[in-house]
Order: sequence, then C-alpha cells, then structure tokens
Amino acid sequence: MDLHAHPLAPRCATQRHCDCPSPGRGYPTALVGRRQVALALCRGNAHTSPPGDLLNTLTPILAIVSALCFLLAAAALLRWVVPGAWFPWLIVAGAVLSIVLQVIWLSGWAILPLLLDVALLWFVFGQHVTVDSLRG
Repeated sequence: MDLHAHPLAPRCATQRHCDCPSPGRGYPTALVGRRQVALALCRGNAHTSPPGDLLNTLTPILAIVSALCFLLAAAALLRWVVPGAWFPWLIVAGAVLSIVLQVIWLSGWAILPLLLDVALLWFVFGQHVTVDSLRG
C-alpha cells in the first residue's frame, strides 16, 4: 500500500516545486490574519507569493524598524549611546509601526500586542512618561 500515492505538492511543469502557486495544486494551507496562505514545503518559506509582493516586502521592514525603535528606547533608558530626549519619540514610532503590522495581519494573536502598543502610547501621551520620570 502506497501512503504517498497523492503527494501534497505535485511539481509544476514549468516551475520549481516551491514556486508553484497554491490554488488547485494540493498545497496545505493555513488561515493567517483572515488570509489564506499556502504553506511551502521546502526552503522554510512562510507562504508562496510572487517576488516583489508588497506585503512580503513591507512586513519584515515594519517588524525590524519597530523592534529597532523599541531597542533604541531601551538603550536611552539605560543611558547607553542614545539621548534620553529621543525616548518618547522612539516609543511612539515603535508602537505606531507595530500597530500597523498587527492590523495588516490581524488575528487573535494580535490582540495582546495591540493592547501593549495602546498602553505605551497612553503612557507617553497621557502620562507624559520620560526617561527622567522612569529613572526616579
């Protein structure tokens, strides 16, 4: 008995295995942020989309810049290289970029990061938190 009589992802005649689009090809799919994406079976790709796809380009940029803003804000708080006056703007930039990222890929997993981003914005704008007030 052949357990692999129907492979999950048959090869396309004109493309490499991982470059084949998902619809009608038998790829396993997953629902991510209300979007149906194909799970690639090689090279560890999160999904198979045409090169140059805006979301594939924008998502890592938003994530990296947001994380960098938060790391620079932490460096300002710890009195490393970054001036303390930049702290509120770094928090705002990181939170806004993170909110955009979470809204693009909205799912149940995005609720906690969205709440954290809103709390950070509230601390900066509502409570006027600065590096000096946090240091005591």
